[in-house]
Amino acid sequence: MTGKFVAVVAAAMLASFPGSGQNASDLLQKGLHLQEAAGDVDGAIVFFRQVVGTAGGSNKQLAAQAQYQLVLCMLQKGDRAAAEKELAALENNFAGMTDLIEKARKLIPGPAALLPEPWGQNECEQLNIKRDGADTGEYLFYSVDAWPTSVDENSRKSEYLAPFLSAAILRWELKTRNSTRSIELTLDRNTMRPIEHRSGASVVTTKPRLESNDDLGDALATAFVGPAADEEESVFLLRRLPLAVGFKTKLPVRSNTIAPVQMELVVTGMESVQTRAGKFNCYKVSFPGVGQTLWIGAEGTRPLVKFQSGSVEAELVKTWGAEDLLAPFAEAQRAAGEKWTEPRVEEGGIVNARFWNQDLTLRKIYTPKAEIPQELQRSMREYSQETGATIRPQSVQMRMIGGQQALSCLLDMDKDRLTRYAIWIRSEIASYEYHAHLSSGEVATFRWRFEPILAAVKNLQ
Repeated sequence: MTGKFVAVVAAAMLASFPGSGQNASDLLQKGLHLQEAAGDVDGAIVFFRQVVGTAGGSNKQLAAQAQYQLVLCMLQKGDRAAAEKELAALENNFAGMTDLIEKARKLIPGPAALLPEPWGQNECEQLNIKRDGADTGEYLFYSVDAWPTSVDENSRKSEYLAPFLSAAILRWELKTRNSTRSIELTLDRNTMRPIEHRSGASVVTTKPRLESNDDLGDALATAFVGPAADEEESVFLLRRLPLAVGFKTKLPVRSNTIAPVQMELVVTGMESVQTRAGKFNCYKVSFPGVGQTLWIGAEGTRPLVKFQSGSVEAELVKTWGAEDLLAPFAEAQRAAGEKWTEPRVEEGGIVNARFWNQDLTLRKIYTPKAEIPQELQRSMREYSQETGATIRPQSVQMRMIGGQQALSCLLDMDKDRLTRYAIWIRSEIASYEYHAHLSSGEVATFRWRFEPILAAVKNLQ
């Protein structure tokens, strides 16, 4: 009996030991589940070490991934020294896995200096806002644009323009149910400080450009007062700081204050955050002075992934780069023997193009597919109100252009005796607005020529 009992106990212990009868891939998945879903970092470490031990010789990629996860686990535990030890093991034992090694190195930065710019050219990101857990249709929008570089040699040498050639244009916009406000900053991309340039005999420093239609005060915007919506460069600067668990510093914050206030931040941990834009490993950054928490991506472009202040939160839904969303229009125009002017990239994810009496404006904005029809109708109503033009009801047409939902109509400008042919196209990641300014006798012939061009537009994103 004793021998049988010992055998049963031994079998039970063997069955409960990680890796018994399981392959390395299963062990890795169990470790990821414990780390990301269950929050059991210590339990995940056991599985990851088992993968490194069992797959190190047969499946280097799997073992290297587990070793990388060990770096993340140690950072989540707040043990930077242990994280550095696991990183050294990754570098020594998996030297060929350069992508994983580079990702791990970025998680454990060195001196407290600004990291290289993580964003690319013309980057935009949108975070949708929830209040008490419910979607509101409100959003935060951040963008980074390079100063236009297509200037001649003489301009490059001018005392005024030369300082701007290394500039970045940083912009954020907050859209609530009641108001829209934005701030734009032109800063030196290396130092993240305002640019000093000559204007006549004086030296001038760039100042924030503020815009708002909030004349009476918007209580819905109050939750964002602080780093998330700041006249300084807080959110952008956060993405370049050498964040690590336990990291502390102070940032100058000028939101709703006369002078910048040095506001303390602390990185309280690392968390995996799932959003509509994907899953991100994030540094959890707390600003105790204003009760705000921001989750900054630890890898890639290090985006702002999530924001929380009390019952108000915002989560990343979409990021954009320098993709040319107007290319399908340009190709259709060229095929018809016509050509737009060179598209002009503006701040905040907006691109404009012109062709004689026609204007095309693109804006990068995320819209859930189910909401696109009502957004098209809203755009038409707002355009009519802003221009004072009268919509011809019988001309309103819902249609498909380039594979996306669209709305077109004719609007009469009685005062000028002109007609505008307007088209709004909306995808999940962009809004296109097209206007042609016509005399009353031009409408029919213009559409006769232009509709085939519209029909040739393919694969709008």
